[in-house]
Amino acid sequence: MVVAKYISVLLHPFICGTLAFLLILSKSYVTFPQYLFIILIAIAAIVVFPAIHVMTMKRKGQTVSLDIPERKKRISPFIFSIFIYIIALFLLWVVSAPRAVLVLMWAYAFNTIVATLITQSWKISIHGMALGGPIAALGQAVAPVYYWGLIFVIPITYSRVRLKAHTPEQVVAGFALGFILTIIHFKLLG
Repeated sequence: MVVAKYISVLLHPFICGTLAFLLILSKSYVTFPQYLFIILIAIAAIVVFPAIHVMTMKRKGQTVSLDIPERKKRISPFIFSIFIYIIALFLLWVVSAPRAVLVLMWAYAFNTIVATLITQSWKISIHGMALGGPIAALGQAVAPVYYWGLIFVIPITYSRVRLKAHTPEQVVAGFALGFILTIIHFKLLG
């Protein structure tokens, strides 16, 4: 159980998303002030505001855990996150963020809309989606070697199933959906 918890934390959506934006930006030509502003927007959108929303839900007793195990209670933070991603996308566009950064933020918004629709009837894994999406983005925007990250589907599936958060199908479907949708975004918009 301890190993599963560590894997779940190391491959957490907040960490995977932050690393993806950092690595994509490391291959982009931006000024240092622009770099800082882009990173601050990305981290605020994919980590800070969603974390505050979920912690507020937990503090108010609206969920039993920060992972929000109750399927129907995931809708509110998803909708909140979509709103934040769209604001972030606009701000990134205003500061002329690199195209790959814009496409990745768009992917976060669009993929979360899809996750919200699926969550109406099935508990798809956000850990899976938030790992598959960044791997696809890095493979498209930085270097194909990042596709080796596909092997992480095994530990994330083990972790989420062992922690009784999801079934194997929910994790693999989330991973595949995040990966495939993000590839499509980069092919069409990148």
